[in-house]
Amino acid sequence: MVEQCMNMFDVVPPNQPAVVVFSRGEKLIIDNKGSGETGNWKVDHERIRKIEKVVVYLRKPGESGGRVFVGNCTGYILSKETGRYIITFSKLEEVCQTKSNWYEFAKTGPGPVRYFK
Repeated sequence: MVEQCMNMFDVVPPNQPAVVVFSRGEKLIIDNKGSGETGNWKVDHERIRKIEKVVVYLRKPGESGGRVFVGNCTGYILSKETGRYIITFSKLEEVCQTKSNWYEFAKTGPGPVRYFK
């Protein structure tokens, strides 16, 4: 059984430099070792360079709540879409499920990317 969590701080300590992203899964790629990439985001280059952890809140269409994954941030690469980047990671694994919506989980507004620390 997968553990339940309420918000981002249940999976990453408040002082841990992290980025949390909302995904519906269509641009989330994870290999069998937990390495991969997510999204097509507008990111702050200075902030993303300092990030240690990536948290993915995954909610596929028709689902409520989300599945939560945590991994090591390995950087970002240029997207084919101008002004956007793909966040890369390693050792991503599912750590919990949440009944919280995106706003409650990430303690944020409607934007799909949230930085901590």
